[in-house]
Amino acid sequence: METGSKGKFTTIKPKEEIVSRHIAYYYFHISNDPGFSNKFYFYPNYKHAITVYKGSDVSLSGEGSRVVPANHRKINSFYSINTDKSFKVELNGAFNKIGIVFNPLGLNHFMNQPLGNYFDRSISAFTYFGDNFTEVCQKVFEERDDEKKCLLLDEFFSSRYYGFDEPVLKKAVQLILNSNGSVRVDELSEEIVANRKTLLRLFKKHLCCSVEEYKKLVMFRNALNYAQKAGEDTTLTDVALYSLYYDQAHYIKHFKAITKQSPKALLSKLTDLGSHEEVYWHFED
Repeated sequence: METGSKGKFTTIKPKEEIVSRHIAYYYFHISNDPGFSNKFYFYPNYKHAITVYKGSDVSLSGEGSRVVPANHRKINSFYSINTDKSFKVELNGAFNKIGIVFNPLGLNHFMNQPLGNYFDRSISAFTYFGDNFTEVCQKVFEERDDEKKCLLLDEFFSSRYYGFDEPVLKKAVQLILNSNGSVRVDELSEEIVANRKTLLRLFKKHLCCSVEEYKKLVMFRNALNYAQKAGEDTTLTDVALYSLYYDQAHYIKHFKAITKQSPKALLSKLTDLGSHEEVYWHFED
């Protein structure tokens, strides 16, 4: 979709069956305007993404990233696991970005090592796929047709599929998702016959977060998605009840802790970029 001062943003779903099980969608975010300048915030999501920039210098901080044009045509890849706060992305000048958005535990199916071996903070450079991935991304950046871009990425991830054989963790994640994050850890342990220590170890090893962090992440994100879809037809009480918060006050407190704003103040400012993919960013303009 054309978004004016927000750049051009499009999404497309993978076509290969094995890829589409684990990758929710690809997105392409572009601006050819050398005078482009905007900032946006993105919020915790259990669908984590690899983002790839061409021809940009990207500086990272604890608050997010700053993107500026570079003389080189170097391709840089980053991965973010955003569990408990908002991140700011500052875009300056022309940019060209690919996003690969994974379903829960999706990336793990394309790695033959634990994610925790390669990733240890909220957002960082991600080089696991090496030169082959860089070469594929180069072809994607050169291609103008989104369907062909999708095909190139599908072919790469099909070739890198390993599967992920951690049934305890997969079941725990599914139970958390099914319960909107409300299931207690002792209930998880009893249901999947695994003690708390084992659960924590698996979450840290493969998701780089604790069980409680993941539960709160799911609860927040489902509330955000529900509120955006329902729009003005819903109330804060409705959102809190749907998302299984204790009450409206609990929902507002959790929302403010993550976004630094109340739901009433922020929700109306979000831009839906995703064509039904639940991409809700807050642009400052």
